Amino acid sequence: MRTNALIVGLLVLGGQLGSTAGAATLRWKFRAGETLHYVMDQKTLTTVKGGPQEFTTTVTQTIELEWVVKDVQADQVANLTQKITRLHTKIESPFGPPFEYDSKDAKEPQGPIAAGLIPLLKALIGAEFSFRMSPQGELTDVQVPDSIVKAIAAAGPLAGAGGMFTADGLKHMVTESSLTLPREDLAKGKSWSRQSKLPMPKIGAMQLDKVYTYHGPEAHDGKEMEQIDLEVKIEIQRTPETELDVTLKSQDGKGAFYFDNATGHIADSGVKEKVEMLFKVMDKEIVQGTETTTTMKLVKPEPAESSKK
Repeated sequence: MRTNALIVGLLVLGGQLGSTAGAATLRWKFRAGETLHYVMDQKTLTTVKGGPQEFTTTVTQTIELEWVVKDVQADQVANLTQKITRLHTKIESPFGPPFEYDSKDAKEPQGPIAAGLIPLLKALIGAEFSFRMSPQGELTDVQVPDSIVKAIAAAGPLAGAGGMFTADGLKHMVTESSLTLPREDLAKGKSWSRQSKLPMPKIGAMQLDKVYTYHGPEAHDGKEMEQIDLEVKIEIQRTPETELDVTLKSQDGKGAFYFDNATGHIADSGVKEKVEMLFKVMDKEIVQGTETTTTMKLVKPEPAESSKK
């Protein structure tokens, strides 16, 4: 679930409402040349119990993202790019000193983790992921830059230690950073669902069944927003060839999203997920628990240095 967070999963509901009084029509709106600035904060706490050594690892990340609208077609489908403009990653575990990297800090950490991971983190800064997005927020043609794929391969297993920084994780981050809206109008209390899968190396896939409920207009940050509540259900799908004996012990996922329908953009979101998986290794049972909290907020860009003077 580390990668869920990205960023994070965002959506709205559907229903055959027609001209029902009080119904809302929610749509993404894009303007050619427009740039949106988002800040994603994510904290993942992973605990392993029952093995030869019990331990806890914490990964904290702040990612500043920039969406650029390249053009908008006649059907209002937009061609966009997304790039990371700043990355701050911190990894704390009992197996060594904390690792911390901030792309805005000229001083870089040293050591084996830094040697393997920093080249990948540097490659992510400024790399453009391209995709197409409809007024309903449906993403297609997500492209991960070749330079990132090569950097991930060079980083090897360390790429996974950086949280979402794998090819599948990054594509999932881009896809889940959209709020998919229904074509129908929405009435308060109406729900709908969306399903996605996240690959799990050596196991199979994690299927995410997300149920979204339209809460209706709500005052948020001094402005009226459309609130959407989220509940996530998870299922582990093992591949026939996997040799790992793993089952889902428990899970819980909830969140809330605020959509600014006047501008046609997500303004704010927050999701918290807890997952416990049971691994049977020989005659031992090992429980791995993961708790991830992800927030994403639309922000105003910082003024350029020249304009501050």
